[in-house]
Amino acid sequence: MQHSEWLRSALLRAVCYCSSAEDFHQERIYVELTYLANGYSFYFVESHVQHFFDYFEDGAMRYRTDPSSYHSFRRRWFDYFELQMQRSTQLQKLNDNNQMARFNYYYDYGPRCEFNRYFHELWSKHFASHPTLCNEKSKIQLTTKHVHTLNALLSSRT
Repeated sequence: MQHSEWLRSALLRAVCYCSSAEDFHQERIYVELTYLANGYSFYFVESHVQHFFDYFEDGAMRYRTDPSSYHSFRRRWFDYFELQMQRSTQLQKLNDNNQMARFNYYYDYGPRCEFNRYFHELWSKHFASHPTLCNEKSKIQLTTKHVHTLNALLSSRT
């Protein structure tokens, strides 16, 4: 797990376990200070904490102690968890029924989202009438592999 994911996980845990805004803010401050005390830059901590709040377009929640605002913010996180669980269950069902196709491709540079969108358009166009590969009966999951420079590959082998 990357360090930024640890910070995000600690904040998610705080949302789950802290039922009051005061407790949450106390835990958030403790997490931030722990990262700073362990040598992480202020910019790293600040940007990741702000990203955490901006994810649900509620950057002001970081400084609010209003209980109703906090409960609304917390409810959105729980709804997000529930949606993630539903998606995970759906993907597992597709995988169990052999309706999931995973493709890995090498990503060097350029707009990855554009490639993914274009790939899905082409897939839909060519397999629209296919009995098992049409969009209604299958799910396509694209994953990137990064192309490393020769210098990076050689330095990793020493």
